[in-house]
Amino acid sequence: MDVAEFTDEMRHVFDVHRLVFRIGELASMTGVSPRQLRYWEKKGLIKSREREGEQARVYTFGTFVKVSMIKYFLDNGYTLTAASQKAAARNSSAKVLHRFISTGLQGFAEIDGQMAINLGPFDDQQTLMATLPEDGAVAYRLLPNAEAQKLTQASPE
Repeated sequence: MDVAEFTDEMRHVFDVHRLVFRIGELASMTGVSPRQLRYWEKKGLIKSREREGEQARVYTFGTFVKVSMIKYFLDNGYTLTAASQKAAARNSSAKVLHRFISTGLQGFAEIDGQMAINLGPFDDQQTLMATLPEDGAVAYRLLPNAEAQKLTQASPE
């Protein structure tokens, strides 16, 4: 598999919009009963979406995350209203992170035998690349745009 194919595969992995769960699955994964989930939905705290051609409720990955966060805050003594508000605030940060990953990630490359992430243009002439050695911290490098583009699309040997 070349680096371009790997990049496409990673974008597919991070496409959480494809993940949906039935109410029983969501309940099992989060420890929140189906009855509680229906109540939260009735209160407008979470939303289900209809599955084409089926009657069953399904919930998105985003709803899974929100339910998990609400449950966490409830378990830590917050009221349902406060837990929902705290979950919404955290969800805003998670959306920014997801947006960064889905739009900021330009692809993968190999630099000096290490996997690198192309983080996109730094300025008109350079691209920011990040590597993570097995035994060290993230290292950043600026490469000329043409070189970064070539490395990102090249196959590793």
